Order: sequence, then structure tokens, then C-alpha cells
Amino acid sequence: MAEAKEPSSPESTPNASQEGAGPANDRPPFHVVDKRFWVAREGEENGQDSEPPASTRRLPTYVEQLQEQLAEKDRLLKTHVAETRHEQEELRRRLARDLEQRVQLATGDLLADFLPVLDNLERALQSAEQSASVEALLEGVTLVRTQFLNVLGRHGLEALNRLGQPFDPSLDEAIGMVEVSDPAQHNLVLQEWQKGYTLHEKVVRPAKVAVGRVLAED
Repeated sequence: MAEAKEPSSPESTPNASQEGAGPANDRPPFHVVDKRFWVAREGEENGQDSEPPASTRRLPTYVEQLQEQLAEKDRLLKTHVAETRHEQEELRRRLARDLEQRVQLATGDLLADFLPVLDNLERALQSAEQSASVEALLEGVTLVRTQFLNVLGRHGLEALNRLGQPFDPSLDEAIGMVEVSDPAQHNLVLQEWQKGYTLHEKVVRPAKVAVGRVLAED
């Protein structure tokens, strides 16, 4: 009689899931990205950022070109401003030097015109010392005075002849009053204590005068 075989234990029975476990674990993992718009919206509402990190994003090429052009224009503008300021400063210094030179030349020309007046004054004094004549000294001084006034006139300086003229506050400075009985002399310049002068028709010194005033009737 044949011997009956003992049934195998369940523990010794191979498991199909265990047999295929080895090859399944060797497969690479993969992720599924759900691109449905309502899923992305729900993620945003839940505080999840669907955009990649800022470090991984890259600007488009044309934006980078615009940024480079803007930076280059900014550099050129700063260079142009610096050069313009330097040119303006050089121009200011050059104009200041030219003005100073012109003033020096004008001063030299003015003084050179008065040197002959000084020469004639010295000659008049020498002549008066040799002749001991008052008339000769007076004549020499008068000639020098005339020459001096002519030189002043060439440079635009003119004397104000205010004697006998109506008082004008823009030309005269009243330092006294003279009582008169003639009404025609009222408010007229009757005495001139110091002459006034104009330079190119502009008053540089008013005349100091005494003005007539009619006596008040009792």
C-alpha cells in the first residue's frame, strides 16, 4: 500500500507577491504632476506654490539684453555728465583768467593816459621853483588841470555844472540853504561846494550844493 504524502505546510508554499517583489523594487520611482487648473488652484489656496523656486528660474534672453543695454546707457550717461562738469569748470576758470587779464590791461591803459598829466605837473613845479613867479605856477597848474579833465573825459567821466540850475535830488546833495528875496532864485543851486561827476551818463558822485529859499513873509 502506498504511503500517503503529508500535505505541505502553508508556510512552505511560495507567495506570488514575494516572488515578484524583487524585480519590482528595482524600478525607478516616478511622480505624476497633475496639470489640471483646478488642482493647481486648490494647491495655491492651501499655501502650496506650484512655481519652481526662484533660483531655478531663468529670465528670458531679451530681458537680459534689455538690462545690459540699460546698464550700458547708464554708464555712458554718468561718463557724459562727468565730462560736461569738467568742461564747465575749465570754461569758468578760463573766463576768470581772461577777465582778470582784461582788467589788468584796462587799468594799465588808464594809468598810462595819466602819466603825461603827471609829467606836466612836475614841469610846472620845476618852472615855478626856478622863476619864483606865482603867475608862472598858476598858469602851469591851470594847464595841467585842463589836461587832467580832458583825460577823464576820454574815459567817460564828465563834471556836473549845477550852479544856477534847479535843484535835482538825483544830481545834487543839498548841504545848506541860502535865503533869497527874489522868487526866481527859489530852489536854484546858488553855491557849489563840491562838483559832481558822471561816468558814461551815470552819476558816480552827486554835487554838494546850497539851494536858494525865499524868505517867509511875516
